[in-house]
Amino acid sequence: KLLNYMGDIYGRDGFTIRPILLRPKSRGSITLKSNNPKDAPNIDPRLLSHPDDVTTLVEGRHGEPLTTNPLPECRGEAYGSDAYWTCYVRHMSSAFYHLCGGCKMAPASDPYSVVDNKLKVRGVFGLRVVGAPIMPAVTSGNTNVPVVMIAEKASDIIKQDWNS
Repeated sequence: KLLNYMGDIYGRDGFTIRPILLRPKSRGSITLKSNNPKDAPNIDPRLLSHPDDVTTLVEGRHGEPLTTNPLPECRGEAYGSDAYWTCYVRHMSSAFYHLCGGCKMAPASDPYSVVDNKLKVRGVFGLRVVGAPIMPAVTSGNTNVPVVMIAEKASDIIKQDWNS
């Protein structure tokens, strides 16, 4: 879609400025499709399902307009209006690649908790989750460094468990 929209400048030198939603309120779900372990799970990120997420991204457009090329999918809205930018956000937003929280680490009292503080999956013997899925919220930067930190901590936890 982006290539169709910006095709006239594709392949030329340039840069992109986009608002980034650092603290999304939308929450997705991961559910089992069946009891067959070979079946892929149902993953529904529910991106932009919380209205505050859309509002935050629309507010990010304030300032100097960087494009005057209206998005064809939003031609029913007055260009530059909040309704236009809401339509734009819904059509042009992406999750990039920093999704996390699918196996949230939290106290047992949290109904959405999947792993405990030793990264063990609650109710499943011998299984741990090590990585971005345990993070209860996305970080404000790249998830690479926090994932390395989680892995380092996991190695300490696992060694400690094996030595005791």
